[in-house]
Amino acid sequence: MAVAAVGWLGWQELWARGGGRPLVWRDLTGRTLAEPARSQLRTFGGGRSLRSALGPSATAPPIDFGRREAVLVAAGPRSSSAYALDIVAVTEERRRIVVSVREQAPTLARPGAAVLAFPFRLLTIERTGKPVELDWRGRP
Repeated sequence: MAVAAVGWLGWQELWARGGGRPLVWRDLTGRTLAEPARSQLRTFGGGRSLRSALGPSATAPPIDFGRREAVLVAAGPRSSSAYALDIVAVTEERRRIVVSVREQAPTLARPGAAVLAFPFRLLTIERTGKPVELDWRGRP
């Protein structure tokens, strides 16, 4: 029984989460006006649910949902305009897609304005049917 459990764990960690390769993605953040009110990682296969997640007065560019899916990564409300999210990598593994994100925070050299900000990134990736997971790498 123990050998089977160790074998299963090894398969999950080594095979299922292996085989990573970079996945081509498009960043639509610059063409999107939104204020996602909570921290989240969500994928969308249609425009209506995407608009509701982006906020009541949001606008998003057109997306070909027949071939692509939208991925929203939001940090939630922040107290300065200096907060930002950087996409480090988008990787396709055998059983999942991993979006690696790093948050930029205010510094003494770059304090930003003291306003309520909602840092987010809106990406599109090709449809794969695999679940999308977030690798939040924290702050540099």
